[in-house]
Amino acid sequence: MGAFSLRFSTIITACFAAAFFCRPQSVQAENASSSSVVIDTTAAGKPFPHFWEQAFGSGRADLVLTHSYVENAKATKKATDFRYVRFHGILDDSMGIMAPDTQGHMHYNFHKFDAVYDNLLRLHIRPYVELSFMPSLIGSDLLRRNSGLEPLMNMTASEPPKPVTDFSKGALWYRANVTPPAHMEEWNDLIRALVTHLEQRYGKDEVRKWPFEVWNEPDQATWVGSPRMESYFALYDNTARTIKSVDPALQVGGPSTGAIHWVGDFIDHVVRYHVPVDFISTHIYANDPPDLLNLPKSPENTGNTVCDATRVARATLTRSSLHHLPLYISEFGADWDMKNGTAERSWISPWLAETIRDCDGLAPIMSYWTFSDDFEEQGVADRELPGAYGLLSSRGIPKPAFNAFALLHQLGDMRLPVSPQNSDILATRNNNQGISLALWNRSHDQKKVMSFDLQGLKTKKASLVIIDEHHGTPQDLYNAMNRPATPTDVQTQALVNAAHIPKAQQIAVHVTGNIIVLPPESLALLVVQ
Repeated sequence: MGAFSLRFSTIITACFAAAFFCRPQSVQAENASSSSVVIDTTAAGKPFPHFWEQAFGSGRADLVLTHSYVENAKATKKATDFRYVRFHGILDDSMGIMAPDTQGHMHYNFHKFDAVYDNLLRLHIRPYVELSFMPSLIGSDLLRRNSGLEPLMNMTASEPPKPVTDFSKGALWYRANVTPPAHMEEWNDLIRALVTHLEQRYGKDEVRKWPFEVWNEPDQATWVGSPRMESYFALYDNTARTIKSVDPALQVGGPSTGAIHWVGDFIDHVVRYHVPVDFISTHIYANDPPDLLNLPKSPENTGNTVCDATRVARATLTRSSLHHLPLYISEFGADWDMKNGTAERSWISPWLAETIRDCDGLAPIMSYWTFSDDFEEQGVADRELPGAYGLLSSRGIPKPAFNAFALLHQLGDMRLPVSPQNSDILATRNNNQGISLALWNRSHDQKKVMSFDLQGLKTKKASLVIIDEHHGTPQDLYNAMNRPATPTDVQTQALVNAAHIPKAQQIAVHVTGNIIVLPPESLALLVVQ
């Protein structure tokens, strides 16, 4: 195809099914909203670190040892170059860390533990260490300390079979032990042995780059200490001080709560009692209930729940004496329910772009939950698609969320001013002085006419990619296959091919009068070289 001119006289819309642009349409296209934006390509701009792709969440530690997890980690690393991964359960019973001998003396077995971290480091991905959950042999649930066997009482031949294991204190499908330690010194001994082992195996310089986060969402069902907040603070205090006793340069933080809970309380606590802390962490999802969040009204609110809540947490930290510490959003996403199929829907792509725009400057790490459908918190997914939250299905089929991250990765590291500021455009400059623009349309049923000027533009060559409900998604083909629960290898490869990002179209751009029509629920990447 030859170059196309994006002028007011002609509107270019994508028609990627045939891999070319459709014929020009009228500016007054039906069911289309419009906007006009000015971008100064010569402005100094401001640093735009890629905070949204520094880390990703994933399923529990056990899954790091599976083939599908590793392959999906490789694919996500290639698309985003992410640096850290966070997951639950590095201390779960299935990891076999607590090992009593025949005399009842406890020792530690780090064989499987090492295999998990070795797998990550081979991929050039560092662990964001979430210290969870409680090994049952040192937990406060007596039944689970005694191997979980419940007494068999009143059993007769006429009664139905009864379970012999009581996992009633497990909050997740894989029955994590969420109780406090029976004796805090046993927990401290474990943490001391763990970090000492890590530094001996991987070296101090390496392990000092790993954040150590104490527990996961102690404000919710994954912690049953009582009183809930005070008992968690006791766990944090002991953990942080123990880690620092091994190496003061190690990074430790919390409270790792859901819905930005306890951020102010945690800051007040560690300041009052002089407890070590290197970062503040919390979580936020777009569908967290308003009464759970209770966000104050503010003229800075954008209506984007994730960013509005992050802004509140950031402001709480900024007002404190710990204002110099970073805020890590160690989980964020559009939906906390893995069964809702969010990542497979086209609307996630423009939502991600808008969230990046609104959250810029609030947190150096925002970890999307999750990169892979290797995930079992709410049970094993019963269908390949929608699967769980993952950017990729367990068989490596890219979803719209994956392709959105891949496109947004191509944004530059300097953000350029855009007028009006709340326009649905992110304008950036790359190290090679190229210009990259993300443009999006969140409407479910209307096209969007995007009109923009590129002040100071020196080149006219550009490439354009658009993903929407029919491009950069496997959905149309998957539906045509009658949505098989477990696709065959041949079907899987066809779905992977169908989900690829469309080939970039070569176009021409100008200083003024550029127009693109965006389909509903779409994300575009325009790269000017």
